[in-house]
Amino acid sequence: MGVRLQSHPRSRDIAFAYFHPLSDPFIEPRLREIQREAPLDIQANNILRFGFLEGSARVTGSRVIYDPQSPHAPEAFSENGSAADELALVMNEQEFKAYSKSDDLDAGARDLMESRAANVVVVKRGVFGALVYSSIGAAVEIPIYQSSRVFKIGTGDVFSGVFAHFWAQERRNPIEAADLASRAVAIYCEAPVSPIDAAGLEGREPVRGNPPLAVDIYGAADTLGRRYTLQEALYCLRSLGVDASIAAEALTGAGGRNNAVSLVIADGVSDESLSALNTVLGGIVVLDEEHRPLPPDIDRVRVSDDFASAIYQICMKRP
Repeated sequence: MGVRLQSHPRSRDIAFAYFHPLSDPFIEPRLREIQREAPLDIQANNILRFGFLEGSARVTGSRVIYDPQSPHAPEAFSENGSAADELALVMNEQEFKAYSKSDDLDAGARDLMESRAANVVVVKRGVFGALVYSSIGAAVEIPIYQSSRVFKIGTGDVFSGVFAHFWAQERRNPIEAADLASRAVAIYCEAPVSPIDAAGLEGREPVRGNPPLAVDIYGAADTLGRRYTLQEALYCLRSLGVDASIAAEALTGAGGRNNAVSLVIADGVSDESLSALNTVLGGIVVLDEEHRPLPPDIDRVRVSDDFASAIYQICMKRP
């Protein structure tokens, strides 16, 4: 692809293992056993700097994008001597709250910009889209875009990389760059390969409106594995900021909470119970990993065979 690489070896490999694409990774070796390497020193006009476990990058550039990649103790950009004429901070909501030491996104971003610790702040908020803070004006909301499947591992890297390309390399304004990055994430979610096909950016459809106020989770709970899946779905939805509740161990046909959409985990659920879906209020997504034939009298249902995709698709539903 014509990319010139400079590599800096580390003392040993680091492995990240995911039970599913929304799970917290198991890291080997353990964090306290990872040897810290000497800092990398980088000078260039445009730089995308990531945080990483085995060291740090000391950068000096004209336009720099910094993604600290640490939800607990992100390193401040200038802490290691890094400098930028213009700096864009790109991170998720949990990282930003730790970085800014504020639970108020607006106040945290304003403080960073007023203290000249950043020129642009982009806060990624999962199913709620992203917020862009800049000198252009008030915070701008960036939507998420429709995708038929959701593979989450690497989406943060894709967002930062595409944002860096458009903001630093092409000198687009940060709002346009963030919107194009969100579109690129939707493309990557469906086909997690790079490079992203730039021709597909314009054709993406945004997810309009807000995520559902509540999600009711239905499914069987008669085995440890099925109970685990119910609890894992509950944990993932709540981690995304969605009010989720396990509604029943099996579908009974009773309606769920008002203004709630329904996630049904089909493993172990009878055809009779699945047929009761038509009486459940709100939009419905069925997680069907077994590819079983659903009863013919079911409508208003979206079916997915992938756990992470089902979690995100129910968050895109509207009651």
